[in-house]
Amino acid sequence: TSGEITQALTLTVTYADRTQTTRSRTLTEPTAHTPALATTARELLTSLGLQRARVRTLALRAERLRPAEHTVHQLTFDDRDHKLRRLETALDRAAARYGPGITGAASTFPRAG
Repeated sequence: TSGEITQALTLTVTYADRTQTTRSRTLTEPTAHTPALATTARELLTSLGLQRARVRTLALRAERLRPAEHTVHQLTFDDRDHKLRRLETALDRAAARYGPGITGAASTFPRAG
């Protein structure tokens, strides 16, 4: 919704003893597409190999931001990616019109009756 895309993500982990570890990853294509960003963030976290670490803070930062109109998107024959992008656009429009938190996973909404 900010009208920007990111070219890289940086994950900084602060441990209980206040030491820090930082990992960065450049994206294959600049994007603001939530599933692509979430997958990259998960890969960064997994690459740390944390097992029973006492983590105090996780900070994820979008780096090298650019205006969204400068983006290009690699076309594929995979219809799933196209559907996810259309769904994300519709969810962004609904949130802009009705406010944040109006959409989400069905399991998070209270049951009727």
